[in-house]
Amino acid sequence: MVNSVMGWLRRRFLLVGLSVLLITFLGIFTPTIAQSEQWRSLSNVVWGKDLPAFTYAFSKTPLVLYDGGTTKQVGTYNFPVSKGMAGVYMSLEPGAIRELHWHANAAEWAYVMEGRTRITLTSPEGKVEIADVDKGGLWYFPRGWGYSIEGIGPGTAKFLLVFNDGTFSEGATFSVTDWLSHTPIAWVEENLGWTAAQVAQLPKKQVYISSYGPASGPLASATPQGQTAKIEVPHTHNLLGQQPLVSLGGNELRLASAKEFPGSFNMTGALIHLEPGAMRQLHWHPNADEWQYVLDGEMDLTVFASEGKASVSRLQQGDVGYVPKGYGHAIRNSSQKPLDIVVVFNDGDYQSIDLSTWLASNPSSVLGNTFQISPELTKKLPVQDTIFSLPTQP
Repeated sequence: MVNSVMGWLRRRFLLVGLSVLLITFLGIFTPTIAQSEQWRSLSNVVWGKDLPAFTYAFSKTPLVLYDGGTTKQVGTYNFPVSKGMAGVYMSLEPGAIRELHWHANAAEWAYVMEGRTRITLTSPEGKVEIADVDKGGLWYFPRGWGYSIEGIGPGTAKFLLVFNDGTFSEGATFSVTDWLSHTPIAWVEENLGWTAAQVAQLPKKQVYISSYGPASGPLASATPQGQTAKIEVPHTHNLLGQQPLVSLGGNELRLASAKEFPGSFNMTGALIHLEPGAMRQLHWHPNADEWQYVLDGEMDLTVFASEGKASVSRLQQGDVGYVPKGYGHAIRNSSQKPLDIVVVFNDGDYQSIDLSTWLASNPSSVLGNTFQISPELTKKLPVQDTIFSLPTQP
């Protein structure tokens, strides 16, 4: 009798435990009632079915620590849909340096989120650009060019790096300390004009980030050791200092394509600011993939992949979104505070086809026949060229 009662109790506790786990699982992975209503579609699509994830919780990726800085990365190895671009978050303490290096398989586009940096870029012709890049500033380094990045203070420099190859990995960087430590010593002596004892003082492995010193002085004192000419076309740009290309109701788009930033000839960057409830309207890009990073706030991203497939996802501060070339999409500020995001395209020519512009460019007969609506309703479709929608007033 006692055994049967104990068995019954164990089964009851097991069922209760499984129920709690199931409720917890559903609470995590099922949209709230408010979200479900907000995301409801005409076709009652199952969001994300037969599609890859278009968002990645980069905010939860652990940092790799170095002497004077940190880093973490996202690419096809942990975010498979991002075939065209990869990203790296990096920080440098004052006086620290991301050592001299180059990338063989990708160009580097960067946005400084906090602090101040100094870049030194060398072209294949031996020309140089040395510049300070502050918060809101960009740099663009062509594939294969040599450079370094310094944190010059005050405070920690935090910046975002985007590469135009989704398979890019920081582990595949060509660093000067890694190179020289894996070259015959006699050859290094001959190249540098040093003695064997002097070469022996070099690092025995890749440094990557170093705070060994000395720290940088004023920009005017940062002159090359040799006689070199300056790079004619600047590879740095103040994006945050630009006037918005589009501004509506407090919502703003700042753009740095090859037109605004000629040095960035095959990548485009943008800053989008959305007020609570506002939307970057439905659109697509015919010539480029779109890589997104949430600087501040919270957003919903919807992606249309054709064949009745679509996705809606929510991104937090520090998360990454990705939209393949030609996919329809839109962004909405889903929080009660302003949203700021960095958007990067893997083409220097910015192209966008916005739904409102597309509809406004068609005759009413085309619109009525397509949507199967009356002429009266056709006249209520958008006729203005706009990229932002303001929240609907109750």
